[in-house]
Amino acid sequence: MKLKYFLQLLILIIITVILIIFYFSFLSEKNDKNKIVINKIEEINNLSNQQDLNILTNIEYNSSDENGNNYYLNAEKAMISQNIEDKNNVKLENVTSFISIKNKGIIYIYAKNANYNKENHNTLFYNEVKIEYLDNLINSDRLDLNFTDGISKIYNNVIVASSNFKLNTDKILIDMVTGDIKLEMLKKSDKVKLITNYEFIN
Repeated sequence: MKLKYFLQLLILIIITVILIIFYFSFLSEKNDKNKIVINKIEEINNLSNQQDLNILTNIEYNSSDENGNNYYLNAEKAMISQNIEDKNNVKLENVTSFISIKNKGIIYIYAKNANYNKENHNTLFYNEVKIEYLDNLINSDRLDLNFTDGISKIYNNVIVASSNFKLNTDKILIDMVTGDIKLEMLKKSDKVKLITNYEFIN
């Protein structure tokens, strides 16, 4: 009798193991098929997105205004949408730019990325933005160059450095006509922090 029960138990265990193996094998195969389908969908979407874009290399834009200020922009890569709604917007990579403000000097700008508007020349620089102006080096996350309003904004992790000082502020405003600079903090109670070679000023 004991042998009979043992054999029945053994058969039951074998059947259970076979069912478990079959079940997980089926699930694994199903998951693999799902992954393949998802990858195919992503490939199709990427291909579709690329077909909606004109991709250009080493592109340049030049413009000037009625005040005699000049604007130059160069990018290693430019992606221009073929959609009518976005026809004026250009996504740029590895960007070098300069603005020559009459009687004030030249602002040099470098960034990994930018969004450029071909109609009004407004440019939004982002990712490792560096600005050189009046012997100062400004680092930030963002620079919104706004020719429409005549005021540009440097913001997010702003650090200004020169041979004589280092300065931390939340935001810098640049008048695109006069070239004048204004420093601002997001909270009125906060103060701009300035470190010189001689002392710390808060």
